[in-house]
Amino acid sequence: MPECRRCGHCCRLGGPTLMPEDADRLLDGTLSLAALVCLRQGEWARHDGSRGATALAAPGPDNLAPLAREMLKIAGTGAGPHPWQCPYLHEAAGLAACAIHDRRPRQCRALFCEAPQAVEELLATGDFLSRTELFARLAAAESRAPLWRELAQAHEEACPAADYLSLCAALESCADAAAVRRDLARMERYDAAFRQLCLERGALEAELLPLVLGRPLRDLPRPGA
Repeated sequence: MPECRRCGHCCRLGGPTLMPEDADRLLDGTLSLAALVCLRQGEWARHDGSRGATALAAPGPDNLAPLAREMLKIAGTGAGPHPWQCPYLHEAAGLAACAIHDRRPRQCRALFCEAPQAVEELLATGDFLSRTELFARLAAAESRAPLWRELAQAHEEACPAADYLSLCAALESCADAAAVRRDLARMERYDAAFRQLCLERGALEAELLPLVLGRPLRDLPRPGA
């Protein structure tokens, strides 16, 4: 059976998408809630052969495709040349080491870069950890978890990623581009105000916004952008 050589290559390309069993790693502190970002249903995501999933529709020529369901992913460091590089990858003196290797998420344990069949089979199940499931698991330890679930649902109803990105796409061919821009601006203002209100009322810390509400609408990747 192939074994990870801990070279860091996969980690540089991006952190894992979490599966239901990975909630235990959040409960015991192995993973931080602040390290997560929710990729919402309808968002466009890059299809990677070694980390692709059936939750992605067929990718287009730019290798982006809309997500059929939400996913919780370890957010990247934001630094180049790989902005999605996993923050748990530590590199020094030319050596790569995973800070949580012994308790790494399920997808990482299944992934071997030279033989990706196992991780592809795992992701093909489509059994990803959702915000609703995570917040239910957290409820006993975090008193605000039920509120986070309600906030996520309310935000999803008011600011669905799929609707926003459909409007973005419509700009290229619609007869009334000005009206579409107004609708986009309205959604962006609501999204920004919702986030600010969550912070002001103490429902969320800034570092938890990407998990509970996903990325701001205006920051979502768009095909051809």
